[in-house]
Amino acid sequence: MQIFNGPFHSKLNTFSAGNFSDRTSKKRLSSLLFLGLAVAVASVSLSGCGGLTASKTASGTPSASAGTISVSPGSVAFGSVTVGSPATTKLALANSSSNPVVISALTMTGSAFTVSGAGTLPATVAANSTLNLNVQFAPTAAGSATGQLTIADNSLSNASVTVALTGTGVAATTTPPPASGTATLSVNSTSVAFGNVPVGTKATQSLTLSSTGTAAVTVSSATASGTGFTVSGATFPLTLNAGQTATLSLQFAPTATGSDTGKLTIASNSSTGSSTAVALSGAAVPLSVALSWSAPSGDTISGYNIYRATGSSSSFQKLNSSVNAPVSFSDATVAANTSYQYYVTSIDSSGVESVPSNTATVAVP
Repeated sequence: MQIFNGPFHSKLNTFSAGNFSDRTSKKRLSSLLFLGLAVAVASVSLSGCGGLTASKTASGTPSASAGTISVSPGSVAFGSVTVGSPATTKLALANSSSNPVVISALTMTGSAFTVSGAGTLPATVAANSTLNLNVQFAPTAAGSATGQLTIADNSLSNASVTVALTGTGVAATTTPPPASGTATLSVNSTSVAFGNVPVGTKATQSLTLSSTGTAAVTVSSATASGTGFTVSGATFPLTLNAGQTATLSLQFAPTATGSDTGKLTIASNSSTGSSTAVALSGAAVPLSVALSWSAPSGDTISGYNIYRATGSSSSFQKLNSSVNAPVSFSDATVAANTSYQYYVTSIDSSGVESVPSNTATVAVP
């Protein structure tokens, strides 16, 4: 075997012949093995994630214990809201899982919308619990408005939830200040007498209300009491400006004979008193038809017979049981809403009855 005592050259490394020993070889081999082990560990690949649960914390860093959250309602429509009168609705953040959820940020767009109720962020929604937020719409001008609430959380299902917001601002109506002055109500009569009114008919009279003060007067009601009396002609409450008038229609419709009394009570804000009373009266008399005629000239007449037919009938019946001496007669056996025909005959001193007079037709209301 040929032995080389000079330098030994290798394509990988250069060594000194005197230093190439077993010890050096073992040391370098150990170093190479260590390096190979390190590479092998670093290049191990994983497939699947059985048993490993990942999530995000409030800062976006994965966490292994985050729950899930749902928002209700998913959108909010405030409708019409008066300028200067904010409207508020609740937004529920429900955590139905067994792990807490951390709300890290609430971001609102739309200058008319605000959110509150979460306290200092980040806020934690405990497992199986709900956090209620208050969303407010406070328009400063008339017109439609839109906005959006973005909820950032560490939920596994969705790390960011958006809620659309809409509303319309409407201008506030202003109530004019009360007019200065004095409200005074006057009536043209403190009593109304209907006189004799046949049973089954109606009689009507009017009553005038006047605003005689320096400010508008408001009549809140007018009520009639007493049998047969009613009032109409106005809708209440009724406002009469200074100098204005209104007319009420009073009616008396008796159903039985006799004298009746009643009262009209008028409620208002008049400076003369909150209640004004008007006395009502009327006499219910039997329904009748009054007939009269002229006596024939040149004849000696002892009396007259009066005949009546109903409607268009041609069958006349005598009404008087004995000769009627006066040249008048009152028929008290008529009915309302019926028409009648009358004629009269004269009886001379010998008891002879004349031919019928002309026929008179009367319609009883």
